Amino acid sequence: MTSATPRPRTRREPSDRRRQLLEAAVVEAEAAGLDALTPATAAARAGASKALVFHYFGSTTALRRTVALEAVSDLEQTLLAPDDRPLADRPAHAMSLFLGSVTAHRRVWEDIWRGVLAGDDATEDALQRVRTALVARLTATAGVIGFTPSGRLQLLARGWVALVENVTAAWLGGDDLTQEELEGLLLGSLVVLVPELPEPARSAVLELTRAARG
Repeated sequence: MTSATPRPRTRREPSDRRRQLLEAAVVEAEAAGLDALTPATAAARAGASKALVFHYFGSTTALRRTVALEAVSDLEQTLLAPDDRPLADRPAHAMSLFLGSVTAHRRVWEDIWRGVLAGDDATEDALQRVRTALVARLTATAGVIGFTPSGRLQLLARGWVALVENVTAAWLGGDDLTQEELEGLLLGSLVVLVPELPEPARSAVLELTRAARG
């Protein structure tokens, strides 16, 4: 009786192996938070060696940063997706997209804003792109109807985006508001921009504000 021929081992491409490790690190971070993520915990989750994680990511900080950037990239791509809704509906849709992406990676975003990566230069650069996308969403109505957003509107929009981040970070840390209630609260805060917004966004924001207070 002849013995079975051993099956050849399939060698993973480095990019595939790195992706596998990163996916395990993302799962670990979403379960325990970025602050608890280390090469050892990621390796255990992936069934790999800690040395292999260090080989692909270099350090604990780099591993955490890479996971954070995955969450930021997901939000950025979500906000950049084409939107063919009526202009007046777009602020509410953008807010829904924002909160949906953040809550999908809740533990990671908590630590991006308030944890170990708060103030990290590379993460902050990526966050700035997201803020720019949010401001663009907010002021897009003006460009569509042929109105050039003023410097005042741009400044107020950036300030409002900072408010959204801080309120959402506080909510992630523990609050009784539902996600829908938070969305209404944040949309209601858009009233600070109303004097600068063109129609139909201005009337839409006023209506949303009345509904949020409702």
